[in-house]
Amino acid sequence: MKFIKFSIIIIFTSVFWHCQNLEPIDSTSGNRSFLMGFTPFPYDNTLEALNQTYEHILQDGDLVLVHFDNGVPWNEALNDQAFPDDVQFNINTAIHTITDNHKIFLTVTPNHIDRETLAHYWNDQGTQQPLPSPWDTYHFDTPEVITAYIKYCKRLIDTIKPDFFAYGIEVNGGLRENTPDYTAFTKLADTVYKRLKQDYPQLPVLMTFQDQSYNKTKTEVLEITRKLLAYSDMVAVSTYPFWLYDQNNSPSDPENIPDQWLTEMRDLAPEKPFVISETGYIAEDLVIPAYQVNIIGTPQWQAQYVQKLLNKAQLLKAHFVCWFVYQDYDLLYEHIDNPPPYFLVWKDNGLRDGLGQPREGLSIWRYWLNKTVL
Repeated sequence: MKFIKFSIIIIFTSVFWHCQNLEPIDSTSGNRSFLMGFTPFPYDNTLEALNQTYEHILQDGDLVLVHFDNGVPWNEALNDQAFPDDVQFNINTAIHTITDNHKIFLTVTPNHIDRETLAHYWNDQGTQQPLPSPWDTYHFDTPEVITAYIKYCKRLIDTIKPDFFAYGIEVNGGLRENTPDYTAFTKLADTVYKRLKQDYPQLPVLMTFQDQSYNKTKTEVLEITRKLLAYSDMVAVSTYPFWLYDQNNSPSDPENIPDQWLTEMRDLAPEKPFVISETGYIAEDLVIPAYQVNIIGTPQWQAQYVQKLLNKAQLLKAHFVCWFVYQDYDLLYEHIDNPPPYFLVWKDNGLRDGLGQPREGLSIWRYWLNKTVL
């Protein structure tokens, strides 16, 4: 999506919290181990929506997740050319809107949204454009791909100056061991990781990992994650446990989340810092006929999840927690032509509803935000 430049006005808002039947808050400490943040994912494709989203996430967090999961400007990166206007606008937005009081977690990826094949092209025609020739014949380990991707990462790091940098998003989600794509990807990861660590020795360089997969068992997810962690400074988990993939019709009651949630991922490399790179939780029913999904969701269950999430983050001594969608994007969904079925998954994950009204979970989030970061 493409926006024009804008200015930000910070507006302070507060909502009184009162919520029944929540997991208890750890009131014994006024501290938290983790930073807290959001993406600026807007609730509509308008200047006003983007502007307001930035106002709110800067108010309600101390970290911003700048998430470039839109494809890669392959030709421009390889040939040291100016990025397409849409790419550059997103870069400029991050530079000019995030304050010095906020840390930046920048995420990019060489993977397509299927998390298995090479990322598509990002240009002025839009995101996820078909790969032009000869890129449509390339693989993760093609020398031109590796060179272009290193250049792309370095230009983003040098311009945006993140505090944490992920060069792969949910990389374990689609890849399967003992396949050509996996072998090619590990060659890219090894080269990119070593080069970025050499050039930016003080910057945490990582990849993010899903805690479940559409094409693998849990055992397979854990094993491929364990191996890919060799190319990551952190254990960074993307988790949306309102939908357990083997249970398409179970209510999203947080009591249904398995006891080993997050812990089993952290334990793959307990010597590395642990972070929650993406999360969210439905506050309304999730119905996706194409996937035969019908999951009950409520604002109260979402609030209980926020509590459970932040308590678990504290227990595991997480370094940061990123909630993905700040406000429900009902309007954005309505204004997109033929949105894909998966776009419904996160539509009602906001800590504000589609009208911008705060939900109970936002007050719990703010309670923790008021704690001092150790």
